[in-house]
Amino acid sequence: MTTATTSMAQTITRTLTRTKDLADSLLNGITAEQFARFPVADGKAINTNHAAFVFGHLSIYPKMILGILGLDASAIENPAKFDELFMHGVDCQDDSNGDIYASMDEIIAHFNSAHETVIKAIQGLDDDALNAQFTGDDWYVEMAGTPAALCIFMLHDHYMFHLGQLSAWRRCMGLGSA
Repeated sequence: MTTATTSMAQTITRTLTRTKDLADSLLNGITAEQFARFPVADGKAINTNHAAFVFGHLSIYPKMILGILGLDASAIENPAKFDELFMHGVDCQDDSNGDIYASMDEIIAHFNSAHETVIKAIQGLDDDALNAQFTGDDWYVEMAGTPAALCIFMLHDHYMFHLGQLSAWRRCMGLGSA
């Protein structure tokens, strides 16, 4: 009898690939004009994260993850202003004039490129590297403990939280479920 084993890198990248597929499905029906807009109900804007913010926000973290893992983070260059507009704690803005956020095409292209790059990088790590204990006093040491736990949180749990926001935004925009 042959026993198949799955490495931690395979588990992480399979999960990230599936999560990215879900993200792609949430783009169905979204127009460039809607991409960075708040939904409106009863004449009032609903202050919620829109598609531009969700995809932009998720696109900046692969570079950070590569850096934390000690990998070459220069393979991902976040476009100008992405960190400023999409970092944790920054408020999403209704971009009625199209002059705050980059275009839908640019944001989605960076999202796709960043995630392809982080998947390839993680695939090159072995279980010992992914299960090694972090040391020091950075935020991720206590929160995650290991590179594997950090990747699972940042590239799955964090994604799903924001993709849930996007799913609700879609419904408010009249786009329905993906």
